Amino acid sequence: MDNTTVFGTIFGLLLIMIGIKMGGNLSAFINIPSVFVVFGGGLSALVVAYSYDRVRAALGMIKFCYMAPREYNYMKLISSILMTADVARKEGILALDSRIAEIDEPFLARGLQMVVDGVDVKVIEDILDTELDSRSNRHADVKATLDFLSSVIPAFGMIGTIMGLVGLLGNLDDPTSIGPNMAVALITTFYGAVAANLLFIPYGKKAEERSAAEQMYGEIIARGCMFIAAGVHPRIIQERLLAYMSDQSRLQFNELHLSEELSQGG
Repeated sequence: MDNTTVFGTIFGLLLIMIGIKMGGNLSAFINIPSVFVVFGGGLSALVVAYSYDRVRAALGMIKFCYMAPREYNYMKLISSILMTADVARKEGILALDSRIAEIDEPFLARGLQMVVDGVDVKVIEDILDTELDSRSNRHADVKATLDFLSSVIPAFGMIGTIMGLVGLLGNLDDPTSIGPNMAVALITTFYGAVAANLLFIPYGKKAEERSAAEQMYGEIIARGCMFIAAGVHPRIIQERLLAYMSDQSRLQFNELHLSEELSQGG
């Protein structure tokens, strides 16, 4: 479970409910017809706009936002690539063949397998970059779908407002209808604004953030495999891959490797 997403959602809803409670009656903001108009209308528009697979992927991303994200250990990845490069330099590329089965990351294993098979560096670059681009495009499609949903949800809030006002104006001679129609008119706009700004826009940002983390992880793997295939010295590979990291991460990496060298030397 992603504690930050869960906390943000609950905390935001809780603050809104506290604000309502302090200023009036909380039950007055519960209106089932407004829920149907806003969320039902938004989901219907989503189905009209996109294919079933795209809608399913977007709804799956909403669930994924509340799940614990995959942890990308960039330092461990770079260390693994450097050790692999060192083996390839000292024992030859074919020595990597027996080590590929021990690699847990499928993308790295595929890249190193092409290196062992003697595939040209340019071909390796093209294959790995194509896979990264395809993955990035899929993630961008999901984010665009969530952005579309966040844009139409407030519009359905306004549609509900118009529906309530029409019902209100058409039944001015019936005092009992004024309250329910006015509730729909106002609460649908409220639901649309809350859903868009507290939920769906943040869902899109969360998807973008996780996609960026996965993309950088894949970029490090792709560049590492190409450097190994080209026979680049491990020290140069280290500097090229650490360029993806922040200064603080680079310092931590250098300190870690320095301590390892000292312990091995001792």
